[in-house]
Amino acid sequence: MQFSQGEQSRHLPSLVEGNVGELAQQGEGSNSHPTTGNSSLMANGRDDTDGLALKMDPSIPPNAWEYNEILDVFGFGKVQWLLLINSGLLTITSMAAQLAVGIIGISSQCEFNMSQGEKGVMMAACVAGLVISTYLCGYLCDIWGRRAVLMWAMFIANFLQFVSMFVTNIWVFNLLNFLIGISLGGVSASIYCYLGEFICNKYRAVAINYSTMFVSVTAIYVPAISWLVLSGEWSWEISSSFVFRPWRLIILLSLLPGFIAALMLLVFPESPIFLLAQGKHKEAVEALDWVAKVNTGLHLETLLKTPHITLKPEELSDAALLTTGSGCSILSNIWKATVPLFHKPHGKNVILAVTVMMGMLFSSNGMQIWFPEIVNRSAGGAGDATICTVLDASYARDRIMATNNTMTKDVICDDTISTKTYVDNIVVGLAFLVGFSIQGALLNPLGRKNVLLASLAVGAVCGLLLHVVTDTTGILILFCLYILLPGLSMSIMCGALVDLVPTQLKGKTMSMGLTLGRVGLIASSNLIAAMLEPYCNGIFAIITLVIIGCAGLVYFLPI
Repeated sequence: MQFSQGEQSRHLPSLVEGNVGELAQQGEGSNSHPTTGNSSLMANGRDDTDGLALKMDPSIPPNAWEYNEILDVFGFGKVQWLLLINSGLLTITSMAAQLAVGIIGISSQCEFNMSQGEKGVMMAACVAGLVISTYLCGYLCDIWGRRAVLMWAMFIANFLQFVSMFVTNIWVFNLLNFLIGISLGGVSASIYCYLGEFICNKYRAVAINYSTMFVSVTAIYVPAISWLVLSGEWSWEISSSFVFRPWRLIILLSLLPGFIAALMLLVFPESPIFLLAQGKHKEAVEALDWVAKVNTGLHLETLLKTPHITLKPEELSDAALLTTGSGCSILSNIWKATVPLFHKPHGKNVILAVTVMMGMLFSSNGMQIWFPEIVNRSAGGAGDATICTVLDASYARDRIMATNNTMTKDVICDDTISTKTYVDNIVVGLAFLVGFSIQGALLNPLGRKNVLLASLAVGAVCGLLLHVVTDTTGILILFCLYILLPGLSMSIMCGALVDLVPTQLKGKTMSMGLTLGRVGLIASSNLIAAMLEPYCNGIFAIITLVIIGCAGLVYFLPI
C-alpha cells in the first residue's frame, strides 16, 4: 500500500517503542521548543498564506479540514504536556518491571531459596512475555484503539504486579512476571502511537525524544527506591506462613507511576485520527473539541472559526485489514504483512539491521539486568583484582558457606545489598542521561554511522580492558561504558532502521527488530546466569565479541 505525501505525514505505525525512529523523522528539522500554536484564520477557517489550503477533491467538502491542520492550530498546549507526562509514567512502570528484578533477585534469593539458574529465569520472565505479545499488540491497537489497549494493558499489568507482591513460590512468581510482560506488550505497542497522534509534526520528534528519556529516569528511579526501601530492617508478619519483607514494596513503588497514568487515561479521549480511520467522524470531532477546550477554553468551532467542522477521511495502515478477520485469519494476515520485510530490495538490509539490534540488546540490556548482582558481589572485594577475580572469590565464599551449612546443618543465607550497588546503578542511569545529550550533539556533525562505529568500538575496548584493569574506579567507568555505549547505539539504530524500508513497512520492521532484540536479551540473561560463576571471563569475552560483530555489520549498512 502506498501513501500520498499528505498521508505519510499523518501516518503513524502502531507498534512498539521503535516508533521513536519514524516519529522522529516526521518532526525532523522542526523547532525544538514547544509553544502553543496560534494561527490567524480566515472566516472559513483557512488562511492559504499560512499553508493551510486544501487541495480540492470532488468527493470531499471544500471546507473539510486535514487532521494535521487542526493539530497545527492546537500547537503544544496543556493536553500535549499531560500526554507527555503520562507517557513518561507509563514508561517508568514498563521499564521498572524489567529492571527491578535485578535488585529483587538479590534481596529475595534467601526467601525463594533460588539457584543461579532460577535467578536467570526470574530476570528473563518479563522480557519473554514482551517478546510474545508486542508484535501482536501492535496490530490490535489498530483494531481496538490506542487508548483502550494502553489503558487496559497497564491496569492488567498493575493487577498482576500487585498479586505478585504476595507470592511465596518462585515459579508462580516467575509465571506472574511472564504474564506481566505479556500485558506490558500492549503498552509498548501503543504508547508512542497514542502520544504522537495528538501532537503536530513540528513538535512530534521533540515530544517522543523527551518521552524516551524516561527510560534513563527509570534506571535512576529503580535503584533509588530500592535503596530507600531496603535500607530499613523491618518486616510485617501477615500469617504464620507469610512475612511481607521490604523487597516486596519495591514492586508496589514500581507499579504506582503506571497506575496513575492509567487513571489519567480514563479522562482522555481515544486518538481522534484512529476514530476518523474507523469512520467515527462525530466521535473524532468530539475528541478534538475536548482537546480544544482543555488547551484554550474554546470549543473547536470557535477556535477554527468554522460553524460545522468536517474532517477529511483518514485510513490506517494495512494492519486495518485485521478488522475483517479473526482467529487464524488474523495470524495469517500478520504473517502476510511480515513476509515483505525479508524480500528484495530490503531483505538484506533488514536482516543485517535487526541482527545488530539483537546484538546490542544482548550485550547492553542483558548485562545491565545483571549489573546489581555483579556490583553487589564485587563490593568489599580486593582492590587490586580484576572484576572476574573478585567474582570468583565471592562464589568461592558461597561454596564454602554452603559446605559449612551442610556439615553444621545450619542454613546461612546472605541477601544483603551493599550501598555501592545502589550508587553504581544510579551512576549508570545518570550516565545514560548524559550520554543521550552528548550523542544528540554528535549525530549531525559526524553522521550516525560514524557515531555507531565509534560507540561500539569503544564499548568493545572497554570489554577487553575489564579482563586486566584492577582499579575499582577504573572498573566502574569501564563497566558503565560497556553497558552504556551499545545501549545508546540502540536509539540510533531505531532511526536508521526506518530509513531502510518504505513507509508502509517501517512500523513492522521496527517491531520485528525490537522483538528479536528482546530475544537476544533473554538469551543473554540466561547465558550470564549459567556462565558467570564457572566461566566469568568467558561470558565477558562472548559479549565483547558480539559488540565487535555488531560493529562489523553496521559497517555494511547503507545508513
